[in-house]
Amino acid sequence: MQGAATVVDIGCADAKFTLRVADDVARRGHAAAFIGIEVSKALATQAGRELASRGGRVIEASAIDGVRELPASSVAAVLMSSFLEHEARPLELLQAVRGALEPDGVAILKVPNFASWNRLLRGARWCGFRYPDHVNYFTPKTLAMLAKRAGLACEQGLAMRLPTSDNMYALLRRA
Repeated sequence: MQGAATVVDIGCADAKFTLRVADDVARRGHAAAFIGIEVSKALATQAGRELASRGGRVIEASAIDGVRELPASSVAAVLMSSFLEHEARPLELLQAVRGALEPDGVAILKVPNFASWNRLLRGARWCGFRYPDHVNYFTPKTLAMLAKRAGLACEQGLAMRLPTSDNMYALLRRA
């Protein structure tokens, strides 16, 4: 779509979440071109069919390699919903994301909240522990520190990092 904002969903899986976001963006009257990045060949193929029907596409690659395929400063928004905790090289990924973001672009993250009261109370029985799939655990403070090291500012209002929630959210922008 010419003139459309580029939105990238890292770890898009079968693109169901991506399509829900695309539908919401369209309902609000905005034009956006959606790109998924997915390492699984089977899921990338499925997501590719789904996104192609809406003018989007999928890059079959690791998150870091997929983001590096994007032109510098070309992406309005990056979605990482329940993804960063799976990435073995989160700093490298966030640095690549920073390079791909437009000057006013944003990355929207959802990750397990290691500082949640539930994690503190349940200890090793916390629902957020998913070894070996989850290789990183973040608190609001450690996520902000990681973002800063990647050259990104981390916005997390209280509603985005409630200690009563097992998940937290963040908006990352170029610092």
